[in-house]
Amino acid sequence: MTKEEINDLTRVALSDRIRCAVKAVLEQVIEEEMTEHTGTRHREKTDARKGERNGSYNRNLITPVGKIEQLRVPRDREG
Repeated sequence: MTKEEINDLTRVALSDRIRCAVKAVLEQVIEEEMTEHTGTRHREKTDARKGERNGSYNRNLITPVGKIEQLRVPRDREG
């Protein structure tokens, strides 16, 4: 294996890891926004609830670090 091939493999692996990290951070931020919006965490039942969660859907997202596939986006009953 040449040095150039090793560099290419390293670049691809690093790019994949960056995309995975960006996906994890985005999903966490989106989940926190939903928690703030509904007033409860996932599966939590309180009297202070402002809304109800209604599952999630997957979305692809184009970012500067590349395409992030299957980004989990929660949704609520109000849309």
